[in-house]
Amino acid sequence: MRGRGRWTVVLAAAGVVAVVAAVVVGTELTRETPQDAGRGTEAGTWSTFAADVVGVRRTDERSLSLVVELPAGGATCGRDARVEHLQDDLPDRPDTVYANVVYSAVPPEFGECPERRTTEVPMRVSAPLGDRMLLFNSSGPGWAPDGDHYRLCDDLLGCSPPEDHCDPVWIDQAVYHLDVPVKRLRSVREMRGCDGTWLVLDVNPAVGNCPPGGGDCDPGGTVSRWFLRFSGEGWETVLRTAEAGCAGLGRRFADFPTALCEDLPAP
Repeated sequence: MRGRGRWTVVLAAAGVVAVVAAVVVGTELTRETPQDAGRGTEAGTWSTFAADVVGVRRTDERSLSLVVELPAGGATCGRDARVEHLQDDLPDRPDTVYANVVYSAVPPEFGECPERRTTEVPMRVSAPLGDRMLLFNSSGPGWAPDGDHYRLCDDLLGCSPPEDHCDPVWIDQAVYHLDVPVKRLRSVREMRGCDGTWLVLDVNPAVGNCPPGGGDCDPGGTVSRWFLRFSGEGWETVLRTAEAGCAGLGRRFADFPTALCEDLPAP
């Protein structure tokens, strides 16, 4: 999955130019990456940055301990990790607790932080947590309760993946890793067969060259046929081919149901 920025400024400090703050907008928190974070800042000025939450556990019905990763290795690196802008009573989102988790540091051009360290940050809400979701710095996905701990939900599958492995959301996750335009996950593929354990897709990454509506655009490119098997956490590729039918599967996958592809023309 795509990595998150390590030096996202969330609150403006004196003298900082071109900083985007993580603030409450409507019913959500927003977080954007500044293009010139820290430019024009005087050396030694401490600013506030969005922290990466890497673990969450519940300590009582209204309290949490957040494991936060911070830059380290120098005197001007991450310190004073804390929770700010906590919202746990939004009328239109009673199922979610929003919070900014931040730390202080000198912008990277003035401080060298070659290491990473973790620290725990307490967080307390006004009403029992129950089964509510957590969203930090509005940089999804959210966190879902799992016993005394919370698990990070998937970017594409969310917190409650469909039971049907042939659901388009599961296939989105598979195509996401096939080096195709991320915003065109559904237009670059054609499902040719699926039984929940095996999946056959025809994929043309070049479709991303056409506008979303398609129209008379001829994307060109080469279509490949992908054979995937469900592993428990998602679809895994076992074969890629440009041949008709089930060519290439051979004896390696004796359990493959040939009815999914035996009548298919070449992609």
